[in-house]
Amino acid sequence: MAKKKLQVAVTVNQPFILEKNGKYSGFEIELWEMIAKEMGVKFSYTKHAFKELIPLVASKKADVALGAITITEKREKIVDFSHPTFNSGLRILLSKKRSQIDFAGTIRAFVTQGYKQLIKPGLALLVITILFGHLLWLSERAGTTIDPTYFPGVFQAIWLSLSTILGAGDWNGVYTASTWFGRSVLTLEQLANLAVLGLFIGEVTAFITTRKIRLNIEGPNGLKGKTVATVQGTTSEQVLKDLGATVVPVTKIDEAYEKLKKNKVEAVVFDAPVLLYYSLNEGAEWSEVVGELFDPQDYGVMMQDDSPLRKDVNIAILALRESGAYDELYKKWFS
Repeated sequence: MAKKKLQVAVTVNQPFILEKNGKYSGFEIELWEMIAKEMGVKFSYTKHAFKELIPLVASKKADVALGAITITEKREKIVDFSHPTFNSGLRILLSKKRSQIDFAGTIRAFVTQGYKQLIKPGLALLVITILFGHLLWLSERAGTTIDPTYFPGVFQAIWLSLSTILGAGDWNGVYTASTWFGRSVLTLEQLANLAVLGLFIGEVTAFITTRKIRLNIEGPNGLKGKTVATVQGTTSEQVLKDLGATVVPVTKIDEAYEKLKKNKVEAVVFDAPVLLYYSLNEGAEWSEVVGELFDPQDYGVMMQDDSPLRKDVNIAILALRESGAYDELYKKWFS
């Protein structure tokens, strides 16, 4: 077979594939170039989003794809993979400042989510106000300030109740409780509403406290119900859905880092080496990787289904492992 120039599709994924001034480097780039040298083939790179890699290779628009691509049964049905070139898994990236309260973010979260916690106390307040308003009207309708007819008398009584609860006596206008029974009703209503007010305060405090504590994620089980960013089309996307997380898909992992930095998500989940590399370099000041490795996976060189390259690629990988060249490359990037 004449050895044509291979089209190699890549996606930037540090430290596996890095790009600077149009030139590529990284663990997988160096490994592939060693494999290509063993095979004696020429090639050229083209850059794509991760989600485009499988369709490109499956449609035979690219011969090879690189970018920390996980070998899965589903993918093996439409493309081929080499022997595993890297053993990995998923890790969790968090902000080091996650325990600090972001007041603006907390207010936004309360408006969009936390209000649900006030529905029950709000309904209780409404019921108490209406109930005691009616009792007050019944006790005061024979007096001179509350209208004896149901409408508008009951509204006058409810208004008197509300203004008394709020401590705004001047709002009452001419509405007052002239009987001892009416005054007792107002007193009981104030006591009842103090209890409801305590519930309001308790719910708001609980929301803020929970928002502060809930970001102390220690492992995959702590991701349930959290907003988590990951790269669209990767295996981590489905893993997060299975864990019950709210997935925020991004095109590039750098977008996930920015969302976490700006508190738009609560965590980032992605390939362990990628997150570790970032947290020890660009993200060292503000981010950290937590928890143990989960969802173990293997990466490989992706090729077209039934690719004639597969055998030669595998032989080259085995040769690099046996010669010690693979181990030296591994130490260079992951020591």
